[in-house]
Amino acid sequence: QMNTSKLEQAVSLHQEGKLEEAEQAYLDILVDEPENGEALKLLGVMACQKNNTEEGISYLEAAIEAAPEVSEYHLVLGRALFEAGEYNDGINSVTKSGEIDPGRADVYATLGYFHQHIQNFPVAQRAYERAAVIEPDNVKFRVGAGLSAYFAGQADIASEYLSAAFEEDGSIHQACYGLALVKADAGDI
Repeated sequence: QMNTSKLEQAVSLHQEGKLEEAEQAYLDILVDEPENGEALKLLGVMACQKNNTEEGISYLEAAIEAAPEVSEYHLVLGRALFEAGEYNDGINSVTKSGEIDPGRADVYATLGYFHQHIQNFPVAQRAYERAAVIEPDNVKFRVGAGLSAYFAGQADIASEYLSAAFEEDGSIHQACYGLALVKADAGDI
């Protein structure tokens, strides 16, 4: 296994915003260990941060080739693909992440967001609901489920989710917005 302190040092540089030094440190790791999935993933993340999405996607695909069983790599690749406008490939990659690790709420929240973005609201609702089951304390997942339910034509379900979310955390503007839509449709405003 790879010398983790080298990787930790590279990550520290990355977090401090010293991107050139961090990039060189990641590349140095790959010289010793070309199949290091974590270094490949982080180079991919860094490339995407610099708006070199194609390069980022290449690194992320290499990370998956090196370690196809790591859920995180599929999730990050999915986000990069989606950002690049490759919606179906992005969704497929994030879905694969969830198959590998079905206990990750962030995976299902990402799928919810992606499906909302392409206006596939019933699927978005189910993804947010799954995220909320995994992480019941996350109010934003219930708001996502509620808004998706509203746009899927499920006003009653939307109202339940959004009311509960609003009672729990009144600072989430999307919950107010969603409730206003539901009430307007019902003629209650």
